[in-house]
Order: sequence, then C-alpha cells, then structure tokens
Amino acid sequence: MPAADAGPVALVRSLQILQEQIANGNVAAHAAQSALLARIEKRFSEEPPEAWQDPHNARAAVIYLLSGGKPAMIRTLLSYDKPPAIEDRLIKGALAYVEGREGEALDLLRTVDVRRLPPSLGGPIALVQSALVVRQDVSLAIAYLDEARLLMPGTLVEEAALRREIFLAGQVDNANKFEALAIQYVRRFRHSIYAGNFREHLVVALTRFSFAQNSEMFARIQRILEQLDPASRRALYLMVARTAVLRGKTEMARLAAEQAAAGSRDGSADGDRARLYRAITQVVGDAYDDGMQDLARINRARLPARDIELLDATQRLAAQVRKWPAGTEPGQRAASAPETVPPPARIDTASSAAKTIGYTQKLLGDVDKLLKEADR
Repeated sequence: MPAADAGPVALVRSLQILQEQIANGNVAAHAAQSALLARIEKRFSEEPPEAWQDPHNARAAVIYLLSGGKPAMIRTLLSYDKPPAIEDRLIKGALAYVEGREGEALDLLRTVDVRRLPPSLGGPIALVQSALVVRQDVSLAIAYLDEARLLMPGTLVEEAALRREIFLAGQVDNANKFEALAIQYVRRFRHSIYAGNFREHLVVALTRFSFAQNSEMFARIQRILEQLDPASRRALYLMVARTAVLRGKTEMARLAAEQAAAGSRDGSADGDRARLYRAITQVVGDAYDDGMQDLARINRARLPARDIELLDATQRLAAQVRKWPAGTEPGQRAASAPETVPPPARIDTASSAAKTIGYTQKLLGDVDKLLKEADR
C-alpha cells in the first residue's frame, strides 16, 4: 500500500499496480481495490486547487476516473477557477464516457492520438475509444484495442483489451486473429479474476461464429484449449458441447463431446455428461438407435439436475419419431387406407430431409425451452 502522505501520482500508480495483480488472479487485490479508490478520492479532495496545475497530477486524475473512480470527484476539479492542467478533451471526454454521454465522449476523444500520451493514460483512453466506436466500426474498435494492448502490456488494461478483441475478431470472422489472441489470453491471463467470464463468453463465441462450425475449423478450438490444464480443458469442452446442443450445432456438439469423453475417467460424472451430449447428436442425426441406447446406459444419478432434465426431454421427444399412427400396428395399414395404393414415382428426398431438419429444430427448441424453465 502507498505511504500515508502519498500524493495523487503515487496513489494512482499504486492503483494500477493493484490492478495488475488482479489481472494475475490475486483475489485479495480485487478485494482491496475499493478501499484504495476511496482513499484516493479522499486525498484528491484534500489537495488544494493549485495542485492540479501540475500536469502529472492532472493526468493521474483522469487515470483514476477511468480505473473505477467517481465522476463527482472530477467534476469538483473542473469547478475550480483554473481547471486541471490537461487537455480539455481528455478530462471532459473521459468524464462524458463514464457518465454515459457517449456521443459527447466520442466527439471529444475521436481524434486523440494515444501514442502521444504517456502509456499509463494512453492505454485507458484507447479502451474508451474502442468502446465508443464498436457499434459503428468493428475494425476501428479492434485497432484501438491493439493500441491499448501495446501501450500497457501485462496490465489489467491489456487483459481487458484482449478479452474484448478476441470476440470482435470472431464477430468479423477473422479466425486467425481470434485463435492467436485467445491462445495468448489463456497463456498469460488464465488466472485473471475475469477469466471465468472470459471462458463463458468463449463458449458462446465458439458455438456462434461461423468459422468454428465445421470439423476442420474445430482444430482451432483444440489448439486454444490445449493451453489449459486437463480439468479446465475438459470442463470447457463440456460447456461447448452442451451449448452447441442447445443451439442446434450438432456437429460442434459431437466433436466437443468426444473430446470431453476422451479426457474423462470411466464411470465419472463428466464422462456421463459427455455421453449424453454425444447421444443427443446421434438421436437427431443419422444414428437414432445408437443414440437411444447410449441415453439408456447413462447413470442419471451422476448427472446434474439440468442435465437430467435434458436427458428426460430428449428421450420423451425422441420417442415420438418411432411412434406408430393411432389404430395401426407395425406391418399393418391404417384402417382408413385404401385397398390399393399406387406406388410413388420416386422418393422425395428433399421433402424427407426438410421434415427431418424441422423435427430436429423442434426437438432442440423444446429441450431448450424446458431447460430455461427448469433454470428459473
């Protein structure tokens, strides 16, 4: 912690060091952040107005604001007869962004060249620039995130920039960049306080982006997840498989389930979960009987509650595929059928495929609806 008489620059530098520790997974540092922010606010309020004529202190005030500080403190500084010794567009643009006035913030910060700023300020400003333009220009947002990463390597700014940029790269189907950045994140920030959030978003991304929807591109996923320890890798494959099942991405679900099964012990809960997800892809695909047999062999007692619901729903709905029409038995004609039925000229394979696809979508949609209700 900084000395009791530390000034604005030293206090803000201590905050950035604390946030670097957060990026490296220090839970205690995360808990201490609020107390340090409160201490900085108190010290700022005690500084005389002339203290903010020092450009170093003025820059520290903007960094404080963009690192979780209170905008009211910055409004106080702007109320002095002489405003802080920093470009108006920087301090007012940062304040507008934090207060949700995005249009004003963009007007003020759009043309800021972050490379001409000290890295400790340029990095956070680049993050803000990216957030302000992402809805209009994803490529420009990515460029700003590149700047943020280069200006502040190893910091929470880089960690945040990497997390955001990975998913923007996927959004524009830049598979090479998505893979490279994801591997970099997993290698360098796997212990970050925010890594859990990253993994959840990664699973959604892998089941949504078009470049990951075939077996050849699945190799990219394998290269990303190879950076994890076996337990974490297995958990991610299970998350990918389940999410893919619910999104109707059966090939993705099958591949992920097979990877999870390969990394699971026989008779384990994870092994049964992997078998469940794979069996669902068989039931809705071209291996109905094999899938139903696998479902029947799963030990329900080892499944979490939401997967028991998934198992029950799949068995119940899949059984409708082989139900005979009312009033008939296997090998018999329906009672209302005519004595002779002309043979069809040909089998309408397109119609048959459409019906199969329609059934598959209905099955997965019904399962998804059931699960959402169960999770409430």
